[in-house]
Parts: sequence; structure tokens; C-alpha cells
Amino acid sequence: MLTLATPLNAAAPKAGTKCTKAGTTATAGGKKFTCVKSGTKLVWNKGVAVKKASPTPTPTGSDPFAVYGKDAERFRAVDEYGAKLVASRKKDVASLLSILETPNDAAVIRMTQNAQFAYSVYEQFMSLGFAPKWIVGESENWLKSQLKDCPNMVANLRPNSGGATCRLTIVWRAVNVRDDDIMRETMLVQGGHEIFHLYQQELWGQYWAATPDWLREGTASLGMGIILTHFEDRKFFPEYGAAHKVSRSPKDRNSCEAALDKWEKNESAQGFGFNNGCEYGLGLLMNEFLIMKGHTLKDTLDVVKLIGTGVDFPTAFQQVYKISMAEYFKQLRAYLKTLEYGW
Repeated sequence: MLTLATPLNAAAPKAGTKCTKAGTTATAGGKKFTCVKSGTKLVWNKGVAVKKASPTPTPTGSDPFAVYGKDAERFRAVDEYGAKLVASRKKDVASLLSILETPNDAAVIRMTQNAQFAYSVYEQFMSLGFAPKWIVGESENWLKSQLKDCPNMVANLRPNSGGATCRLTIVWRAVNVRDDDIMRETMLVQGGHEIFHLYQQELWGQYWAATPDWLREGTASLGMGIILTHFEDRKFFPEYGAAHKVSRSPKDRNSCEAALDKWEKNESAQGFGFNNGCEYGLGLLMNEFLIMKGHTLKDTLDVVKLIGTGVDFPTAFQQVYKISMAEYFKQLRAYLKTLEYGW
């Protein structure tokens, strides 16, 4: 269809005035006029009002969290908190005392950089007062030789896992056991996880067992996810939801209901395996819920600090979070029902 434009120097159409060709249209004054035959003459009709087209909305960019469905709200909340946390990190912290069996291994170098980044973020909570040792090895005998003054750590050393105590963190990167992409990611995050445990250990002293697994491990996993998101300027994990996928521990009702019931009764269990690993997966959800309510990782350390003075966990929790354990679990269970994990 050919559209004819009115010349710029033509007079504006006006109802009843002469036009030259029947069917021609022209717009003026918010009206569209049509040239019609009136008797023997061609004139512009009365015209009809022209509805203004709605302006094209300016693109605002897609929501990176929308793809996570019911998980979107918590991922977004933690990402926003993490961005503020990382923005205030202490970039001038001392270097970790790195002891590496394979110091030229690219994966080990990246793990060490991740641990250093975590240290610079966590140090704003409180000063450790020392530069932690960061030990990474592939062979069991070499690792044990580095732990002569920490026999408890030797007893709990496991392939492709890490630990933190005695003012050090240690990672057994057992490439002869497993060294695929998933395991490399698991190894990468050890810095963010284990170094957070060092801060906990400086605070809880002899009362470490008074802190339930879901808080102890869940907060370390939370810190780990934040560190992984912002490490390398979001190049590999552009937002918290992507980094969260690295955590593969159970959080579903079938695996974790017994653990949640136990924690609600304030019966803490110690270490991985006693709760099917739910202290990591479900524990992470439980601490993300606290972030959604406006709390922080620093609040967690404040709870641990009180425990270190002999205060029981329920009292310490209520004093810091301003909510009783009973009310927290009531709200938590209602929240879990809004997610996709069978609760």
C-alpha cells in the first residue's frame, strides 16, 4: 500500500475546505481528515480524533533471578546483601600463609586466590589477629606432615574435603580419587567455607558443640556462596543463584525432616553425616531465610560470641535476632512450604 505524505508547504486540512483527490487523508490538530466528494466538489470532511500511540517502553533488562521461580526471592536478597558486604571488604589484609604441595597447579592457584578474597571479606566482621595458614595438598602423607601440631585435624582428614582449626585451613585435593568439573568447583569453594569457620572457632572456644550444625555449617555455606558470586568480579558466577548451584547438599523434606525436627528441639548433632548432610543444604536455606529478614553474617558471629561466654544457644539466638527459637521455626516452616523441596 502506498502512503502519500502531505507536502510540508501545503495548507493544513480544515473541514469543508477544498482538497484535490477523493480518499486522500491528512492529519492535523489531533484529527485525521479524509477528502470526500460533496455535491460536485472535493472537500475535507469533519475528521476523526487520532488516538496517540503509547510510547515504546524503555527496556529495563531482564530479571536475572526470574529463571529460579520460587527460589528467586531468596537468591535476590542474598545477592543484594552480598554486594554490600563485598563492597566494604578490607582489600589491604595480609596475605594468607600459603603452604601448597603443587604451587604451580592452576586450580590450586585459583583456590588460593578465592581463599584470600574470602579473608578480605570476613575480616571486616572482626580481626582474627593473625594470618591463617592455607594448606592444600594432593597426597595424604604430605598433608599429615603439615598437621603435626593439630592431631584432631589429622583424625578427621577426608579426600576432597577441607577443614579449619588450629588457626589454619587445610584442603585435601585428592585428584586420584576424583577430579571432574563438579569436584573442581567443590574444591574451589573451600576458601569461602573453611575460612569462615576460623572466625567461628576464635569465638566459641570450648563451647563449639553448643552451636547447632545448621547454624555452624549453613552460615559457612552462605558465606561461601557470596564469595563465589563476587570472586573474579562475577565473571564465572554472575549472580548468587548461579553460585548457589555449586552447593549440592540435601534440603528436601524426605532427606532432612528428621534433622529439622531435631534442631527445633535444640538437639544439636555434630559433623557431616549425622544429618545426611542437611546441615549444609537445609542449613543454608535456614540462614538465607534470616538474610531475607534483614539479618547478616555478622549477626551469626555475634551469636557465636555469646555462646563462647557460656550463654546457651536459644538465649544467644533470641538476644541477637530478637526472635525466639519457637517463633523462628514457626516462620521457617511456613516459608519452606513456599519453596519446591517438598515441605
